[in-house]
Amino acid sequence: MSGRGRADDYDVLVDWDKRLRREGPFFRTLFERHGVRSVADVGAGSGRHAALFASWGLEVWAIDPSDEMLERAREHAKREGVDVRVVSGAFGEVSAVLDGPVDAVTCTGNALPHVDGIEGLRQALGDFHRALRPDGLVVLHLLNHHRILSKGVRTVPAVFRETDDGDAFYLRVMDADRAASRLYFDFVTVVRSPRARESLTPEAWAASVAEDPTGGWRLTCRRSVHALLPYDTLLRELDSAGFRDVELFGAHDFTPLRPEEDESVIVVALRA
Repeated sequence: MSGRGRADDYDVLVDWDKRLRREGPFFRTLFERHGVRSVADVGAGSGRHAALFASWGLEVWAIDPSDEMLERAREHAKREGVDVRVVSGAFGEVSAVLDGPVDAVTCTGNALPHVDGIEGLRQALGDFHRALRPDGLVVLHLLNHHRILSKGVRTVPAVFRETDDGDAFYLRVMDADRAASRLYFDFVTVVRSPRARESLTPEAWAASVAEDPTGGWRLTCRRSVHALLPYDTLLRELDSAGFRDVELFGAHDFTPLRPEEDESVIVVALRA
């Protein structure tokens, strides 16, 4: 995997065409319902949601602290032929990098748990509040931490991709630390080189393994520390930050959240 960065892995891991087909109608319905014309996509990553929103004629900011992700977002917006304002910014800095209040703030793709604990969450939600116009819309999308804790969930489904570097498995393993309110998230990538993939006969495979017991597989690992944010914590902190009419969904078809079953939680609220 030498030469590959986090943005490369992110874009390979996610089936963006499938994801945006599933999520696009949800966001478009919400935006039309609430008269949204401007959006700040926070933790925008490689800018796929931001580009989709811009393709609807909306004024869009893609905000992320990673220079690598921001460059990927610029490339994607250019490739799609849309105008996205790509700017550097971390949680707590959104209102400062905007020209003025926006109609909606979105934070998707499990970005929100990267806040620095509960205090970081409070700073982020307060910043979102300042960034929004009155009655502005906030949409949060993250893994369902309530289910992770109550069911002892340790992983999410593995993803397999055929890449230029070879066959790749993307594994995500989680370890919850209740006392510290943290979720340790290991991103493990296992890749088999194209040369090993081509040596599939039993004789060639045996010779290959004799030379290299790994069979041509190589592993890389990256650990990320997330804040534990079960939905009851989100509800409490959204109320304290000045948001109202909070709704919880378990899927992008507006199905109400099933706390013990749904892998993700989608939170929709309005700035009071």
